[in-house]
Amino acid sequence: MDNITKYLHKIAYKFPKGYPDMGDPKDKDMLFELIKTVTEAEEEEVEIDVDVKSGDGSHPSDPSEGSKTYNNTIRNAIYGKEWEGKPIPKPKSKYPYKSSTFSIAVSSEDKKIFNQLYPVKPPKVGKDIGSAGSLGVGNGEIALYWLYHFSDSAKVREGREKDDPDLYFNNQGVEVKSWSTDKGLHGLGRFGADKENLSILSLIFGFSALVSVFDGEKELPKTVNPTNFRGFQLIAAMEKVKEFKELLNKNSDLVDEYPLFKNIKSNVDRVYSTLNLDDSDSPQDMGRKMAIALLKPKLDRKPGDGNHLANVKDNGDVKFFQINFDELENNDELMKDFEVKQSAIRINFDKVWG
Repeated sequence: MDNITKYLHKIAYKFPKGYPDMGDPKDKDMLFELIKTVTEAEEEEVEIDVDVKSGDGSHPSDPSEGSKTYNNTIRNAIYGKEWEGKPIPKPKSKYPYKSSTFSIAVSSEDKKIFNQLYPVKPPKVGKDIGSAGSLGVGNGEIALYWLYHFSDSAKVREGREKDDPDLYFNNQGVEVKSWSTDKGLHGLGRFGADKENLSILSLIFGFSALVSVFDGEKELPKTVNPTNFRGFQLIAAMEKVKEFKELLNKNSDLVDEYPLFKNIKSNVDRVYSTLNLDDSDSPQDMGRKMAIALLKPKLDRKPGDGNHLANVKDNGDVKFFQINFDELENNDELMKDFEVKQSAIRINFDKVWG
């Protein structure tokens, strides 16, 4: 039985008479449409399967710029050991990249390859393609790179230097996360190396404990300290600092007569000077300025003011948060959406920039 006859037998059930009646215009149109669908599918398959060896594993159809390491990692994930010279399938859809906070959903046509690439990581620097993945690259990064770079939605390249964001879209930094939800508090990393801010926090919570003792109150809970506190606890500590400031301003003789109070005033003044506090600032304002002093250095390094943090979920939903320092500094509700836990800064991106 030749291939044409086999094909006609295969599709016969689709026709009312159990076979295509070429005298019936509807049967004729249906047959031509079925043949057209098969032909187009074969053309697409041929386009994907053409190999061109180039010496570095790449293929002439690769977009310009980008990352050869990421490209070859994608090839390896799709084709396995015989990846060299294979063309990388292009996404069927285009995706926006905006100068704002925005969300996208991976199209159903691109889902299969996106899902395949979601857990994939490139090798460690200097290692072979297919070797153990780099710990510095998280889920979703390779998939997001493929989605935008190979659809020509943006020019994307990797950023794997020490303080680089994960990716660059059109030369703008994009830090990639793979949180299960956009909502709630998410970590920015530890600030233990930020000695100045750690020292200021130690003074703030030290003053708070001291004033509490003077007032006959119980000591601060052991869980509240410079490396573990929530926004409202920082505000409460700042209230004590403000009380100390007002007390020493009204009783300058204490400062003149007792070295202890002179030392305390010097440290209170240091807190005010470092955080650029004003006597008119409320404890809420003071706490927010301390939080901003912790957040900005972290965010300035990765991804940078005006750039994006992208949360890439395994279901294909991606939310790009544009990090805007003006919005951060003018957010009166920041202290509800910020905490420090075991020296790690945590913030609610969805509340602050969502």
